[in-house]
Amino acid sequence: MSRRGVFKGLIIILLGLTLLANNFRILPWGVWHELFRLWPVVLIAIGTHLIFRKSSLSYLQIIPPLIIIAAIGGAIYLSQVAENYEKVDGVLRFEEPLSADLTRATIRISFGAGRLRLEGGSAYLFEGDLVTPSWLRPKMRYKVVDREGFLELSEEGRRGKFRFGAWARDHSWNLKLNNEIPLALRIETGASRNDLDLSALRVTDLELDIGASKTEIKFSDSVSIKAKIDAGLSQIRLLIPRSMATRIKAETALTSSNLLDVGFRKEGNVYTSKNYPRAETRLDLDLDVGVSSFRVELYE
Repeated sequence: MSRRGVFKGLIIILLGLTLLANNFRILPWGVWHELFRLWPVVLIAIGTHLIFRKSSLSYLQIIPPLIIIAAIGGAIYLSQVAENYEKVDGVLRFEEPLSADLTRATIRISFGAGRLRLEGGSAYLFEGDLVTPSWLRPKMRYKVVDREGFLELSEEGRRGKFRFGAWARDHSWNLKLNNEIPLALRIETGASRNDLDLSALRVTDLELDIGASKTEIKFSDSVSIKAKIDAGLSQIRLLIPRSMATRIKAETALTSSNLLDVGFRKEGNVYTSKNYPRAETRLDLDLDVGVSSFRVELYE
C-alpha cells in the first residue's frame, strides 16, 4: 500500500468525521466556512506536489497530503476558537464596555431571518443576548477612531437553511445600547420581525434596510433624527411622540397608510406634521417601500 493512498484515505475519513460531528452538533457548521477561507492551501499542496513528484527525494511527496490534513485541522480549530462572547444555556452573550472618552458611536447590525429586538438601558456601549442556529456564527468587531466608536455585529455561515417556523427559538437577538452616547444606527435584516425601541436612546441617524418583514420603531423626541427606511413587502408601524415635529418623504406612493388620518399635511410626496416649521427637534424620514402597510401612531 502506497503512502499516497494512505494519506488520501485519511483526508476522506477526516472529512467524513467532520460531517458526522456537524450532524451531532459536536462541531458547528461554521467549520466549513473556515475551511473555505483556507482554500489557497490547495494551491500550495498542488505546487508542492509538482515540485517533488519527479524529485529523487520521493519521500517528500507526503508533504501535500499533510498540508491538506493540516488545513482541515486548522479549520476545526478556528471554528472552536473562543470569540468575544460567552455562552450560557445556549445563549451567546456579547458585551462592549463604554470608554470614558467616547463622544459618539456608529452601530452596524446585519441580521438574517428571525426576531430582532433593540432597546436602550445598557451601562455598556452595547450588550446582546443572541440565540443563533448552529450553522451561523455571530461576529462582533469594534474599533475607536478619534473618540468615535465603530461596532459591527454580523453573522457568517450558511444562511439558506433557516426554518421560518422557529423564529423565536432558533434565531433571535435581544440587543441593548447605551442611553447617553449619540448613536448612528445602520440595520440590515432579511425576512424578520423587528422591534426597535429608540425612545430612551440618543439616535441621531438611522438607516434601515429590511426585506419581507414586520417592523415596529418607537422614536424619541430628545434629539433630532435623520432616518431612512428601505423596505420590501413589509408591515411598518412607527410610534412617534406627539410633540415630535415630523417630515416624511415617500419615494413611492404609499398605498396603505394613515398619515392624513393622524393630522399630517400632504404636499406632493411629502407629509409633515403641523408643528414641523417652527420646531427645533425634528424627525426627517426618507421612505422607500414596496407594497407595504405603513402606519403611524402618536404617543404622549
